[in-house]
Amino acid sequence: MPSPENRPEVHLRVLVADDASWVVEVDEATATPLARAHGWEVGKLAAELDEGVWASDDRWGWAVIVDGRPAGFVLVEDLDQGDAHLSIRLSPAVRGRGAGREVLRQLADHHFSESHALNRLTGRAHEHNIPMQRAFNAAGFRMEARYRESFQQADGAYASEWGYALTRGDWEAGRHRSGAEGYDLHGLVFELDEEAHEESPGGLTFRFLQEGRRAIARYDAHQVVEGELAGVIVDDLLEYRFVHLEEQKDRAMQRTGRGRAQVQRREDGRLELIDNWSANSGAHGRRLLVERRDT
Repeated sequence: MPSPENRPEVHLRVLVADDASWVVEVDEATATPLARAHGWEVGKLAAELDEGVWASDDRWGWAVIVDGRPAGFVLVEDLDQGDAHLSIRLSPAVRGRGAGREVLRQLADHHFSESHALNRLTGRAHEHNIPMQRAFNAAGFRMEARYRESFQQADGAYASEWGYALTRGDWEAGRHRSGAEGYDLHGLVFELDEEAHEESPGGLTFRFLQEGRRAIARYDAHQVVEGELAGVIVDDLLEYRFVHLEEQKDRAMQRTGRGRAQVQRREDGRLELIDNWSANSGAHGRRLLVERRDT
């Protein structure tokens, strides 16, 4: 989570015709295999903005201003349907500082207060676009669906997307403002700290998904296969239950149990989990899990 002194000053304003040039530049510069370019032409986009096409009852275009400079844009469509869809693009220079989360919060405040017919504000993120997924989660949007093979990539192959939504009830409860409290483990990978567990063969890897305070992780290591834990994280404590299969010589044994993992930040900036677990069979232990650097 960005420190208060590093958080950017973010505000939104309506896109106007004079913005067309830099909007096209940002669109082209931010296009990746995880987010396609819109393919706009400057003159045509300027004409649409001048005519008010992107400032109507059903769709709206926003300029994202970060620290006094244009840094991206947001398009919100189907506002007249009660179930609006948004897409957001931010320049790489402003990412990683909480700008995306703040943009989503301000969008929610504006559109839910201005349109009483609006019931849901939704968005999608490529299955590998972890930063966008984390921004949605931090702004109180809840992961609702996995759209299988819905995103056609440049090579013609299809990838899946995660669907997120913030409802009017979420907004009225202030969830979009409280969603960033505590630690966010979504999209992070943790591995056993082998220096702290020299006697262990290592290889234990946890991959987390988080939706609000609910967290799940899939894990595996050598004889451990098809492992999953699920629990709730409050402040810096994750309490969970787990189930996995352990491969024996002639069969697979199911193991179940529970645990408590404290989340904290190391001096090098990575997160670590101090995990105390106990199996229903009576086995128990303590392990140190560290965020993998290449996630």
